[in-house]
Order: sequence, then structure tokens, then C-alpha cells
Amino acid sequence: MRHDLLADALSVINNAEKAGKTSCTITPVSKFVRQVLDIFKKEGYITGYEYTDNKRGGVIVVQLAGKINKTGSVKPRFSSKKDELEKFEKRYLPSKDFGFIIISTPKGLITHIEAEEKQTGGKIIAYVY
Repeated sequence: MRHDLLADALSVINNAEKAGKTSCTITPVSKFVRQVLDIFKKEGYITGYEYTDNKRGGVIVVQLAGKINKTGSVKPRFSSKKDELEKFEKRYLPSKDFGFIIISTPKGLITHIEAEEKQTGGKIIAYVY
């Protein structure tokens, strides 16, 4: 039984990027993982993905863009107020304005830059750079 589908998916993506592959297969998946992949696609870290429902959790084939240096899930899911985001940016990203932290807010999953613009906080979910 898998406990953290997001951590498993990001690990598969990270390993495929290090190996120089152009695509990778993630199974099983959830809506939450697909929302994180939507953010990756919007920010240009992946070129796209294709979801197939196989009645066993689903399969996603991710097309990699070759731009990911590192990605990972944040455990435990730290709570962050709107003025505390810089602390987590320093902790998980190598430098300012390089990469993104994904935050779960009452307004949905967004990057830390959008959270600062919308003046909202939330739970720190993942990072990518």
C-alpha cells in the first residue's frame, strides 16, 4: 500500500530527469497529483501528460521538458502564513526567483509567487527547480 502518491510521483519524475529520459510513467495517481502536474505544465517544467484510467488507480505518462533539476514533496506539510513564505523559499529553493514552491490554499493549489500576489497562506506541498 502506498502512503504518499505525490512523493512517489515526484521521485519517478526526478529519477527520469536524471537519467535523461524524455518521458516517464507514474502509477497509481490521484486528482491531487494531476493538479501538481498541471502546475508543472503551466510553469514549463513538463510539456504535457496523458492520463489513462485503468480501474486500478490510473496511469499517467509524463512528457519531460528536460528543465527539472530537482523536485520533491515536503513532509511534514508545514503551514505557512502569507508573510512566512520567504522562510520556506530559502529552505527549499537554491536561490531567489529560481524554481517554485507549490502551496495548497483555500483557493486551490498555487505557486508561492501567486500566493504572495493573492495575499494568502496555506500548506507547503512540494517544490521544483
